[in-house]
Amino acid sequence: MKIENITSDDIPQILELNQISQPHLSFLSLKRLNELAEMTFHFRIIRDNDSIAAFLMGMEEKQPYDSMNYNWISDQYDSFYYIDRIAVAEKYWRKGLGKKLYDDGQSFALHMNKPMMACEVNIKPMNQGSILFHENYGFKSVGEQDTEGGKKRVRYMIKNLK
Repeated sequence: MKIENITSDDIPQILELNQISQPHLSFLSLKRLNELAEMTFHFRIIRDNDSIAAFLMGMEEKQPYDSMNYNWISDQYDSFYYIDRIAVAEKYWRKGLGKKLYDDGQSFALHMNKPMMACEVNIKPMNQGSILFHENYGFKSVGEQDTEGGKKRVRYMIKNLK
């Protein structure tokens, strides 16, 4: 399995993986996924033969993205590599694919001279595994916010790269 850039042919599988990863990821329509793909400056997958095992969408600052989470990060920081979403298919959990994608994202962020990586993690509903992953990877908590009219609450986390 190797990390590679997405192609337009990958979009249907990425959408399917996103949808089965709810509630940790928000729902996307095909149209919305295509819009996000246009804004994403680092959109990578790990492929296992013909199946997508995992994906990561990384964005930079100054994108026309109307996400309240992206906007929260944008209001706090001038330059960043924002992990909008990552998903790993269940049969590949605990095999290091998330870490591989984060390592790839971190290398890209450093290459692009970004001072930090940023993300949000659900704390309502609680995603303890993701919080532990991010803490172990060097992220620290920098704030929280209710989303989706209070149905969800997220914790914003950053990892300084410089």
